[in-house]
Amino acid sequence: MYLYMMGWHWKHPADMKIERPNGHFGLQVILIQSKARVRMGGTEYQVEPNTAFLVKSCLPHCLYADGEEYVDDWIRFSPEQEDHAFLDSADLEWNVPIRLSDSTVSDLIAACCQVNESNLSNKAKILHHLMMSILLYITEYTHPNTAQKRSIYDDKLDKLRRDIYSSPGRDWSIPKIAEELCISVSHFQRLYKTRYGISCTNDVFMSRMEYAKQLLLETELSANEIADMCGYQSYEYFSKSFSRYACVSPMKYRAKFKEN
Repeated sequence: MYLYMMGWHWKHPADMKIERPNGHFGLQVILIQSKARVRMGGTEYQVEPNTAFLVKSCLPHCLYADGEEYVDDWIRFSPEQEDHAFLDSADLEWNVPIRLSDSTVSDLIAACCQVNESNLSNKAKILHHLMMSILLYITEYTHPNTAQKRSIYDDKLDKLRRDIYSSPGRDWSIPKIAEELCISVSHFQRLYKTRYGISCTNDVFMSRMEYAKQLLLETELSANEIADMCGYQSYEYFSKSFSRYACVSPMKYRAKFKEN
């Protein structure tokens, strides 16, 4: 991706009117941060803050403030040869409003502006990856009904994960969990990984290691006591697991970080 013009939090007065009957050459991301009226081709939209548009090259479009100061973030970019396969396969929607729920895209555009003004040796490569991240993030919102579709197990999985992190020392047996949910082990593992991006086994491991770090730094408990509280019957196994996670043994971790 070649990013050739961009701006973050550009502000215009409440009577702003920008009309581009011939559009712009190149693709655009426009993230509107205020109430506005937007015309894309022959369709007009009334939009709320944090609404994105992916605009095709040379598409006629107009931007109007809507009774308040107009603010937007934007990038004009041109795909390079190797980017066309991604753009063709990505589930992007062009020239229509895409309502976002957080500031991630705005933050990424701000990062692009910062990098673009820098003297970094890998500036072009960094901008390329940031632009890919922006487009991939926006794709998460192009089909909200699909994105928001919930499994009948979601509430149970959410409670399970809260329990894992509040009681990491429990015996979190995957077969027992699957049996309580009345599903197969493979189905449970697939559901959990899809929802949280991590397997349940690894999540239990992470919860125990984070709990161990907390106990090492905030208590005077012995390493054996901490191992037991974290669900390990063998201190040797606990120490080996902790060292793999934190790159130092439990006692070295305590000595290194407790003073800080």
